[in-house]
Amino acid sequence: MVELFGGFADAIARMWDVLGPHADRSNGFLAFVVSSLVNMARNYFWFVLIGMAIWALFVRKRGESLSPLNALRYLLPASFYTHRSVRIDAMMVPISWILNFTVFAALALGAAVVQLWLVQSFGHMPWAVSAGWMAVTLQVVFTLLGTDLGRFAWHYQGHFVPFFWEFHKGHHSAEVLHPVFIRTHPVDMFIRLAYMNVGGGLIGGGLMYLAGVDASPMAASWVIVIRALSHLAEEFEHSHVVFSFGKTLDNIFYPPSFHRVHHSALLHHRDKNLGLTGGLCLWDKLCGTLYVPTRDEHIVFGSSLEELGDHNPHRTLRGFLCGPFLEAFRTLRPRRATAALET
Repeated sequence: MVELFGGFADAIARMWDVLGPHADRSNGFLAFVVSSLVNMARNYFWFVLIGMAIWALFVRKRGESLSPLNALRYLLPASFYTHRSVRIDAMMVPISWILNFTVFAALALGAAVVQLWLVQSFGHMPWAVSAGWMAVTLQVVFTLLGTDLGRFAWHYQGHFVPFFWEFHKGHHSAEVLHPVFIRTHPVDMFIRLAYMNVGGGLIGGGLMYLAGVDASPMAASWVIVIRALSHLAEEFEHSHVVFSFGKTLDNIFYPPSFHRVHHSALLHHRDKNLGLTGGLCLWDKLCGTLYVPTRDEHIVFGSSLEELGDHNPHRTLRGFLCGPFLEAFRTLRPRRATAALET
């Protein structure tokens, strides 16, 4: 049975190598850029394909023609891509490519690497989970749990620590959400990847070591499969398309529809739903940041109602990249000195 499921996971993983996004950093920057462009095309492919199904089943009005053109008008409205906010997002794409290629690849640290290093350094634990479905399941759970918790910790810090919020706020300053051009400040991106890849690797690998579970290729294949499915759902996080896992599963796993509310500028939505699509809602529940939206929830996208349109500090590329440094260091001033300056 284990071999059967392992073969299925390997087949899905190989298919995802063709259809799913992945970057090749081994053949130089040009190959990385080409790979990134292909990934963007794949992202749009999946967004449109799944989005058409959602439109046909849940959005299409009674009597409306079941036409691909009508579906595309709903999924890719022209008003989105002519919005000034999207221009900044598009200009950030090549900058993100350079940063990912030159810096962030160094932050890759998986749970399996940590587990192997711990074994080499300290030896095996006195107990061990024998090879089989239980060992594979535990490795998958610990790996995903570590990444999920690491990302939530970064996101919580980014919203509730003023210094880090100034760098994360640029992501929320987008006034139009779309699935491909997603703005992220380089500093915020660096911190996020450190939490997810390094912190997540340490948590997942540490749990694997303590449980006596050894890293295995089969478990790695299943991690790829689950992340592939999560990635498909993530395409709808930053979009106007409401995509949910269903009422029951939404209580357990964080759906894309929750993240739309997270980007709302409305006061009662602020700092809510910090989870990762496909991850656990548990962290938001424990921290009191979970907000369950209605299907037709009114949302105004932006960092705050006071910073929209011409008042958006990130309406230019310079404001998006340079402004957060000044604002972040202002948060480090002593409160008395700041109050004195304001008076």
